[in-house]
Amino acid sequence: MYTVSITRLRVRSIFYMPVFLLHAMRTGTQAQKADGIFGVETRFEKNNVVWTKTVWADETQMKKYRSSGAHQIAMRLLSEMCSEASVARWQQDGTELPTWEEAHRRILTEGKLSKVKHPSPLQAAGRTAPETMQSGFSAPMPPA
Repeated sequence: MYTVSITRLRVRSIFYMPVFLLHAMRTGTQAQKADGIFGVETRFEKNNVVWTKTVWADETQMKKYRSSGAHQIAMRLLSEMCSEASVARWQQDGTELPTWEEAHRRILTEGKLSKVKHPSPLQAAGRTAPETMQSGFSAPMPPA
């Protein structure tokens, strides 16, 4: 079984976006080179919302990535820069990335909120994402 991890973050101000994007590029590069990774994809939506989806060989490899390097540094800044943060994780048989529709469904049904210092009304209401998936685009990943 392989571990899928989905994150949904909303950067609370456009003024935080340059710093957020710098850390996103660093963590994306780290993820692409991480042991046990099978796929990484990022999606941007309006209102400063950023999604990630990754597939890992197992939860141990995912946790090793999560708590090291650029990702560990970025996580320390998350609660200040973001007004919404949620994560969903599950096991699946194959190494393929789920669709964004599946990621959205899972974050709604199985997602958990992460702590933020300046919660939006959505986050304050205990909701992990809007009921309707927003239009967006997948960004190219930096070269590995």
